[in-house]
Amino acid sequence: MSRIESFLDVTHRDAVSALTAWRLWTMLGWNDIRQRYRRSTLGPFWITLSVAFFIGVLGVIYSRIFHVNAETYLPFLTVGYVTWGFISQVINESCGAFQEGERLIKQIRLPYGLYVFRVVWRNFIIFLHTIVIFIPVALLFQISPRITVFLIVPGLILLLANLTWIGLTLAILAARFRDMPQIVATGTQILMFATPIMWPVSVLNEAPWIAEINPIYHFIELVRAPLLGSAPTPQSWAVAIGTLVLGSALSLMLLNRASNRVVFWV
Repeated sequence: MSRIESFLDVTHRDAVSALTAWRLWTMLGWNDIRQRYRRSTLGPFWITLSVAFFIGVLGVIYSRIFHVNAETYLPFLTVGYVTWGFISQVINESCGAFQEGERLIKQIRLPYGLYVFRVVWRNFIIFLHTIVIFIPVALLFQISPRITVFLIVPGLILLLANLTWIGLTLAILAARFRDMPQIVATGTQILMFATPIMWPVSVLNEAPWIAEINPIYHFIELVRAPLLGSAPTPQSWAVAIGTLVLGSALSLMLLNRASNRVVFWV
């Protein structure tokens, strides 16, 4: 079998098959949340409350530090921080996606993409629980929905697709190199402060390129801009689509090389 045929076989067997097995990974994701919050009164809404408290305190303090009006800064921080929480959780948890599914991997042949979809799905559910924080913030500061709010649908689809290839890449690397979770955790902490989540791009003055070269910034803007009443820039769309195409090809090539070895790594 040629390399191209092998690549196409892996693409069909893992990427396409994982998508068609959506009933399985959605069930596993829901079960993960039930197990995590078993016997909890509020369940995932504990995360919602803690994030709301964090945003409230940080919003008051940082709006004064950056000399920005609270009615402008708090909605900006709310959507940015909630979206970042979703992205960072998927990135960090993807490092353990294959180890988490170790029993299934060793007992039955399932698409490896399924374990990454499981991670993305359960964190997307938590994201939907948490993004409701924006509703009272929008009502408080009278942010009326505009026609651009519908752009959040393609924006979320692009975000989910990008997180999938990132998660698959990290899952493979973390299965092979057990130091990856610690490296990724450190990297996400640094990335949080290097991305316009808690600070607006305007504070960079004449150096906005520092934010523009960061793909995570563009991923967040795909969600934040529509909710705040504007459209994401063409640059954000281009970066998201470009990283999706290149990243997906990279992750599938990596999976093509590692597909027969993952079972021995976990």
